Amino acid sequence: MAENSRPSSTDHNNEIIPEVPNPRKRFEEKQNSVSSETTELDLKMRGRRINRSSASSVPSNYSSTDSEAEIAKKPIRRKRRKRKVSREGTSLVKKSTEIESALASGDRDRLAQLAVSPLGLLSDEIRVRVWPRLMGIDLIETNLSIPSDEQVKVHPEYNQVVMDVNRSLKRFPPGIGEKERPALQEQLTRLIIRVIIANPHLHYYQGYHDVAITFLLVVGEELGFQIVERLSVSHLKDFMAPTMEETVNLLQYMYPIFNRKHPELYQHLVDAELGTIFALPWLITWFGHVLPDYGDVVRLYDFFLAQPPMMPVYMAAAIVLYREKEILATECDMSSIHGLLSQIPQDLPFEKLLVESQLLYEQIPPHTIKDEIECSVESSEENVGLIQSFSKFIIYGAPVVLGILVFKYYQS
Repeated sequence: MAENSRPSSTDHNNEIIPEVPNPRKRFEEKQNSVSSETTELDLKMRGRRINRSSASSVPSNYSSTDSEAEIAKKPIRRKRRKRKVSREGTSLVKKSTEIESALASGDRDRLAQLAVSPLGLLSDEIRVRVWPRLMGIDLIETNLSIPSDEQVKVHPEYNQVVMDVNRSLKRFPPGIGEKERPALQEQLTRLIIRVIIANPHLHYYQGYHDVAITFLLVVGEELGFQIVERLSVSHLKDFMAPTMEETVNLLQYMYPIFNRKHPELYQHLVDAELGTIFALPWLITWFGHVLPDYGDVVRLYDFFLAQPPMMPVYMAAAIVLYREKEILATECDMSSIHGLLSQIPQDLPFEKLLVESQLLYEQIPPHTIKDEIECSVESSEENVGLIQSFSKFIIYGAPVVLGILVFKYYQS
């Protein structure tokens, strides 16, 4: 037997000799077994993950040609979904930033442009700061004279104002409770009387409270007083004259606009003898009395505060032109058309109408039709004069004529 040969399991004496284990060989066998089990388990788990990801429609990172070893090396990552930001949301954020920038720089012209542009000033929180700027009011000014309650109550217009204010409950937004309304009505009455006391040449008119209440609700009593006073000597001054003659004349500007933009509609309204009274509450309340939605009202006020005083007339004309199909389909009768136009639809596209009214103002500015309006007013006054003269003749002349006829009758 060679020296290095391993002894057999039996020797010459037939004794059994146990086989000596090889440690290295046992270690390798154990490692191979563990590796095989791990690989099998890992592949099973990988298979489950892949099936689950495909069932949930998550894109797979693996191709059909990848080997199992390559799959085991690649980590599974879920792709992040990007949040979609709407264009409207982005636009609102951008506009809000532009408004803040214009406020910081004191750029009134830019604030006016933003107030006119779509969606206006976005919120009442912004309006509190922008509306005074549009009217040229210094927010730091605090030297304001406030009349006493006695001065307010003894004013000749006080009782009429109180009656109108008490009828204005529907103008309060739904969020204002019953307990808060009496205090707001008191503030509104005081605000109106303060404006008239400060400007004795101005006269209160029914509908003025509809304008004042909007500013009270948005900016409060003190700022509301300052804004309403500025408006009363500028945009609203014709409405606060001793008579409504100037207001009626302003409404006459609609008809030349109708004639130039839609002659058929113009003729239909003239033949029906409609007149302009249907639009009177629109004009003198800045549509505050006829629009039920608070958001629509403050949006219009954004627009009007940044525009010339005549713009509400052009807005009224734009609404009539927008409804031309309805009007032409209505019987050519004053009461029928007046009934139609006195009710403003709640679904009017106000943003579109604001753009249209501005275009009308640019295409047919007031000075280009002023002469036409004056001729129309003079003609109306002459007709009224003839009617009044004829009436006086009937009243004073009829008894004389009748006496002569009776005298001749008895003489014959």
